Amino acid sequence: MGAKVHVIQYHGVEARLDKIIVDDLAATLLCSRSQVERWIEDGAVSVNGKVVIKPAFKVGDGARIEVVAPSEDKTHLKPLDFPLEIFFEDAHLIVLNKPAGISMHPGAGNATYTIANAVVHHVGKKQLSVGESDRPGIVHRLDKDTTGVVVVAKSTPVHAALSRQFAERSVGRSYLALVYSTPRAVRPIQTNDEGEVSAPLGRHPTNRKIMAISEHGRPATTLWRVRERFPHGTLLECTLKTGRTHQIRVHMNSIGSPVIGDPAYGDFSNLPKPLRDAAGLLGRQALHAATLSFTHPITKECLSFSAPLPQDFERLLAAFRGDQ
Repeated sequence: MGAKVHVIQYHGVEARLDKIIVDDLAATLLCSRSQVERWIEDGAVSVNGKVVIKPAFKVGDGARIEVVAPSEDKTHLKPLDFPLEIFFEDAHLIVLNKPAGISMHPGAGNATYTIANAVVHHVGKKQLSVGESDRPGIVHRLDKDTTGVVVVAKSTPVHAALSRQFAERSVGRSYLALVYSTPRAVRPIQTNDEGEVSAPLGRHPTNRKIMAISEHGRPATTLWRVRERFPHGTLLECTLKTGRTHQIRVHMNSIGSPVIGDPAYGDFSNLPKPLRDAAGLLGRQALHAATLSFTHPITKECLSFSAPLPQDFERLLAAFRGDQ
């Protein structure tokens, strides 16, 4: 894909160069401010025939701006022949149902067995062009063992537009989580039908692989609502107002109701043995990204998707129901 030249004949009050470009190209390239800043700093933008490398450069009425938008990077990832359960696909994005046991993108010790590699195989390297070639199209992440709905972009502009929706919190997301309770203990999820956990999250001070509530962390808020109660567990619907790593898992553990089966957070030693065994058969945290809604960056259509609970999660719920 070659570079594209865009000409902007600006008319208006004096304004920043990067803002003018973003505002003008938003409907076509859907570029982000950070992308435009890189283009300017790389010498890809000229004003009245002269290259300008400062994003904050002031542009006056009547200026002619030329933007040479660079070709998008092609991914270097190795394709993975992996069956994707696709809810929706067009020329711009894919919405799929992520299974358990596969990471979203390559990381330490795992270069190929990821959703990103599978998308490369499905779409093809020539068609998939993204800003970050090591994680093509990945807009948001689910933990390796969390299941459910995810959206993947097929181009950098669409990726930027979807990322803005997540950053602006205009995306709708809900999760189903089976969390711990006991017949006699008094926990927030047992005394209320809904609630909120608002606590900042950061890396654990001694174990950098997990997260913890930290006064120096990033703000995080989780809303929860009871869907079904059992003597030793409760099925919650959780809605994220922020999207931090392990957010639901840490927040639920902080109020005494960790996600059942979670290997990193919580103590389940007091669960009856049949339920411990059932959680062991699941082999992961009982957390599922149930719904996702967003605005299509190109068509502007409001899209909404739901992923049914996987069968192993349903079996775990049946075990908890049978304990009543």
